Amino acid sequence: MSDLPDDAFVRARELATGKADWAPVTPRSAATVLLLRETDAGLQTYMMKRARTMAFAASAYVFPGGRLDPEDLDEGALLDDAAFDFKALAARLSTDERQARGLLICAARELEEEAGVVVDPGSLVVIDHWVTPEWEPLRYDVRFFVAYLPEGQDPQPRGTEAVEARWLAPADAIREADAGEILLMAPTRAALEHLLEHSQVEHLIAAAHAREIVPRMDRLHVHEDGSTSFSIVHDRTGEILTSNRPTPPTETSSSA
Repeated sequence: MSDLPDDAFVRARELATGKADWAPVTPRSAATVLLLRETDAGLQTYMMKRARTMAFAASAYVFPGGRLDPEDLDEGALLDDAAFDFKALAARLSTDERQARGLLICAARELEEEAGVVVDPGSLVVIDHWVTPEWEPLRYDVRFFVAYLPEGQDPQPRGTEAVEARWLAPADAIREADAGEILLMAPTRAALEHLLEHSQVEHLIAAAHAREIVPRMDRLHVHEDGSTSFSIVHDRTGEILTSNRPTPPTETSSSA
């Protein structure tokens, strides 16, 4: 039995059995930033708890981020061609060069708007890529970037989307989620689990440059005997990347 809310599971099952009389919503491009700092105890990342009134990822602990705006594309076009291999970046982000440039601007802009931290877009390094499941009514195509906290800057939550923010060690965030103390979306948890492998930002960034980045998405499968399971698939090709994964949390829940 799935832990998804009934309406989400019905939609997921309709897609899996080919009985859906509706088409999945086209995901909107977005970017999020794992802002990192080194402490004596290891890496910490800045996380924000979204307000329970938010339509997407309500009450969840997330990294600063948001959707790609048209202005990001315009500003991205002005980035120095000599400073970045945008063709290679576009391939890693599974998009074209224009949007790759815009996603760098988007990530830096959202970090400043939501946490007050200013970073050079060219310093951002992609670490992961997730797409909201097809059964969700709100969907995003999200690139995850990492950034080191610049010296002299102190992040503080801005705006109305977050009700609190704090620095968390990845292991602590996962432990709190397992204890039911905080809510983590599946992509957020995956990013935190990747951070567990590193204790220094330098090593993490080096590993991120070498890591294969593909757009991952959760999908429900219905088997011949009627049983169900979830897998992670390649969003663009449908290839199964990970089988029999735990039920992902719904991303449009408004529960506390």
